[in-house]
Amino acid sequence: MEDSADVDYQRMEERLQALLGEHAAVSCCSTDGDVSTLAPIERSAVAGAIHRRQKEFSAGRAAAREAMRRLGRTTASVPMQDDRSPRWPTDLVGSISHSHATCISIVAAKSHWQSVGVDVEPDQDLPHELWGLIGHPNELRQASVLPDAVRGRWMMRIFSAKEAYYKWVYPQTRQMLEFLDVEIVMSPTLESTVFRVYSRHDEMNGISARQPSGRLLIDQNTIISLVVH
Repeated sequence: MEDSADVDYQRMEERLQALLGEHAAVSCCSTDGDVSTLAPIERSAVAGAIHRRQKEFSAGRAAAREAMRRLGRTTASVPMQDDRSPRWPTDLVGSISHSHATCISIVAAKSHWQSVGVDVEPDQDLPHELWGLIGHPNELRQASVLPDAVRGRWMMRIFSAKEAYYKWVYPQTRQMLEFLDVEIVMSPTLESTVFRVYSRHDEMNGISARQPSGRLLIDQNTIISLVVH
């Protein structure tokens, strides 16, 4: 399990920012957020949650505001919508994700990007009992050519890529997807850095990025997946 004390968040930010370019900004931090920094409308969303969840939520909102600042925008609250997704300022798109110890938010100008999706996971095995629920048959066939010792970690990359895509596509469609509705095409190697996404749903394929591509960054025992178009 990752430990926030061992994570160099500045290095992680620098590597991610190099992938994102000038029209997006990233902020990385620990999940040990301060609930007192939340705006009242944000605090109400987690008022009944356990303390751990409140701290994670607070870290995500703090990271989002810092990303806005770095993008040169006025910082603003990010309330939770009825579907529990973040409600971003009208001129921005964004995404928030956290693992046990690491929280990441990316914010981008809506005038340049239609949506943003980020996911962060520990670089460890996806439990085998989840493979059939997560993996498209083609993905499972690719995993089968890998040595047993690394197959689970590659499947965790597939899981993370799908999570990033769902965060990217949902604000545009407001339609829920199952894991098997999407196929990730990625080289069967732990060194993969790019992937493509294929949806089984025609209405998804009507989005301007017909077969969106994504990036994988492996940093400090952490998998970070990005879909930004």
